[in-house]
Amino acid sequence: MSRSADESSPARRRTSPEASPFRAQPSAVGGPTARNRTTITFYLTEALRNRARSVYRATSFAERDSSWSEMLTKALLAEVERREIAHNDGESFTVTDEPLTPGRPIGF
Repeated sequence: MSRSADESSPARRRTSPEASPFRAQPSAVGGPTARNRTTITFYLTEALRNRARSVYRATSFAERDSSWSEMLTKALLAEVERREIAHNDGESFTVTDEPLTPGRPIGF
């Protein structure tokens, strides 16, 4: 049995966003508004940045992202929620504004 290119493409085989157990919404933690947003800097590979930008361009309308920042906020929130579920029975960890230790973790 032969499949068409569309049916066998990785995009067709992936589950829909609705099937994902994590449907992070920035509004759950107060979306980025002019009065409560902050700027952060982090490093990622050019390949990952380009891949993410391509995903944003292709899906921002369907996912109702108002901006690139909103998509990144949703992605970060999904990972935060996943770790809370995996490591803290789904509860939020204690929130603190202490600075993170700079550099790579020791022992990894």
